[in-house]
Amino acid sequence: MIDTLFAVLSVAALALLLRSALGLSRAADRDPSSEAGALTLALYGALLALLTLALFIALV
Repeated sequence: MIDTLFAVLSVAALALLLRSALGLSRAADRDPSSEAGALTLALYGALLALLTLALFIALV
């Protein structure tokens, strides 16, 4: 059960980081608001990754 939770959180964090990387690569020719949205996704992904790491350290 705990392993599944870690896997789901890790996949979600990686998906957010991947979407932000794709958004930043496309934001070069767009307005600054699309770049800000990509950076917001990157921050959410990083926070989710840190939360996953903290849960892993606390529970294992």
